[in-house]
Amino acid sequence: MSNNKHWLVLNNLEVCLEIIDRDEWFSDYRYIIGIMTGTSADGVDMALCRFSGSKMREFTGQLLDFQSYKFPDDLKNLIELAINNEARTRDIARLNFELAYFFRKCILDFLKEAKFPLAKLDAVAVHGQTVWHEPKSKNLGHNGFTLQLVSLPALAQLLKVPVVGDFRAKDVAVGGEGAPLVPIFDYNFFFSPINDVVTINIGGIANITYLKEDCKLSEVVAFDTGPGNVWINGAMKLLFGKEFDQDGETAQKGRRKRILFQKLQAIPFILKPPPKSTGREEFNDEKLKEIIKFAKENSIRDVDIVATLTHFTAWSIAENIKRFATRKADVIISGGGAKNKHLVYLLYKYLNQPFEFDFEVYYPPEAKESLAFAFLAYLRLGGIHSNIPKVTGARESISLGIVAT
Repeated sequence: MSNNKHWLVLNNLEVCLEIIDRDEWFSDYRYIIGIMTGTSADGVDMALCRFSGSKMREFTGQLLDFQSYKFPDDLKNLIELAINNEARTRDIARLNFELAYFFRKCILDFLKEAKFPLAKLDAVAVHGQTVWHEPKSKNLGHNGFTLQLVSLPALAQLLKVPVVGDFRAKDVAVGGEGAPLVPIFDYNFFFSPINDVVTINIGGIANITYLKEDCKLSEVVAFDTGPGNVWINGAMKLLFGKEFDQDGETAQKGRRKRILFQKLQAIPFILKPPPKSTGREEFNDEKLKEIIKFAKENSIRDVDIVATLTHFTAWSIAENIKRFATRKADVIISGGGAKNKHLVYLLYKYLNQPFEFDFEVYYPPEAKESLAFAFLAYLRLGGIHSNIPKVTGARESISLGIVAT
């Protein structure tokens, strides 16, 4: 690695960035831990990955190990305060560092269990906890902004390993949505010269990538479709005191109620054309409570509320796919929502009317996004551009993320 140094200002802190020689970076296998925390804010997913290669569609990647860790209650409560716009400045500052301390502990536990030495790790990729995401759009009278919390310098110092993070900021700064960012991973690892491919990730928010057969990078279509697990989980917590609907068992006991389903279908974001991205700013607890209040006023049972929300989630994903995909495609589902058997069944039903799609669940389903952000770090450290302007709406192609050492 070269000894050249750059300085930039991040959150009013000067962070020393080491500029890595590209040829040296690509000269050997690189081991990276990818860390993903999503809009559901239930915990952290960690993937230990190995990458090689220096050109798009020639990169190779391997998932060596994967683990999930739940947030402690006090940390989860602090995250919820920030997401719900109820946290004080002191709370935000504390959360930024508490996440670094928590991630360090999880990484060390993860490596110990995987029997992988910290000294062999080339980098850590950390998405950070999104607490607000409001990219520039025609409906906003100001510049876009987004915030994923975790102190990158603190985490790098605690680990003595380069940390790559803050992946969304550069894209938003040049007019992009800052999301989705996983499509570059999809394009490299799921591209097919003979078949159309649709990848669906169902986290708190759902997003899709559509790769038509033998497509070019400029032809990739990807965007957020709307809620994934966020409202289903929220309803389970409010109505049943549970964190999620195990295998969709509660939804299976209920029925889709037309009056509620039609109200949900009318949400403008669902049929908004891309580029588009969303989060808890749009699909939050406050709006969910309004939906539940409407359902109660119309004498809709609790199980029917969960059933209708599950139908709506499946329908909203399928409807967005149908607007772009051809009548046949290979569909790869990932994310925590892939473990909801009833949701996946409904998605299959909505998609195959009248389409003919072949389904496959990415395994382990929760690992894909953490693996994808590890890949983004691999590209960043090699100086390769990783956003797709057509997807995010950005004015230029850039290498996403900053490096703290």
